[in-house]
Amino acid sequence: MKNVKNIIAALLIAVSFTNTANAQSAAGEPLTVKYIGMEENYLLFQVEVNTNANFSLFKINDKSEGELFSQSWKNSSKPLTFKIEKKDSQELSFTLVSGKKAFSKNFATSTNTVETTSVTEAEVVKL
Repeated sequence: MKNVKNIIAALLIAVSFTNTANAQSAAGEPLTVKYIGMEENYLLFQVEVNTNANFSLFKINDKSEGELFSQSWKNSSKPLTFKIEKKDSQELSFTLVSGKKAFSKNFATSTNTVETTSVTEAEVVKL
């Protein structure tokens, strides 16, 4: 029963993130972030940076936990996948500071559990 609840919760989160990720990905933007699914208790995001600036800084922040990741970024590079531990009511911010401009993509999680109850009838046998 608990597995059913977890699967339903995961599907609800995935649908929510997919809609957000698709709405945010536009061609030509220097920062592209896509939610690509869950693995055990982790959220998976694919990040692609396309910038010609000499120096760029990429950061991932969690509203309640603070900075999760920070690294300088050179020009264009291949997409990277980030695993972030899933928590309830999480707000994540992916930020790229490139030259004098800052680009940000934000994601919010919400976990909903659906409980189902099954009742079956058994035949009564008289002895």
